[in-house]
Amino acid sequence: MAFSLPNFKPTSRIGPHNQDVLSVLVGSLLGDGYAERLKNGGVRFRFRQTVKHKEYLFYLYDFFNKRGYCSNNLPVLFKQVDGDKTFESYRFDTYAYSSWMWLYKLFYTNNKVKVIPKNIAELLTPQALAIWIMDKGIWKNSGVRIATPRSLRPRGVELLKLTLESKFNLKCSLHKNNDRYQLYIKKESIPLLRELVLPYFVPSMLYKLGL
Repeated sequence: MAFSLPNFKPTSRIGPHNQDVLSVLVGSLLGDGYAERLKNGGVRFRFRQTVKHKEYLFYLYDFFNKRGYCSNNLPVLFKQVDGDKTFESYRFDTYAYSSWMWLYKLFYTNNKVKVIPKNIAELLTPQALAIWIMDKGIWKNSGVRIATPRSLRPRGVELLKLTLESKFNLKCSLHKNNDRYQLYIKKESIPLLRELVLPYFVPSMLYKLGL
């Protein structure tokens, strides 16, 4: 596990990466996760959640820390001021890996804009879907509404919808809320959805599945 030590350069830190690691990264890229391409040739991921979702953020931290993907420094609590409101959040970063460059290039344009890869059906596992819902899901009218990255064009959102339908047999509809597209997993598909994602859900986030 020498490649996971903090003093290693990203060019020397090349994995390999297990399927569960890639699934969490893919789910995070569809949700709140952010990948950063560094000048030293590596890609690192940043995870951030509000204090309300502290348990979930620390679950992600433990997931990567136990596998050697981030330091032993606990997630940082920081404050953001928006007008007269102050928000508290936790965040942490992974180490940078040159072997994550392919994933970065799939999800980001040269202008650092998030997109949906054409092969998203190959990447979206039940574990990735669980992370995406924990990041961006809302229990609404006996179904689950999932927000998509703000930068997505209709074609990318439609590809996500087709993937959920064809790969997982989930009945979905597509909606637009202001300038942002959302996917809605319908009531009749909730039992199947729960069967798929419950093994990966953090207890404090079960409310997003209506539990």
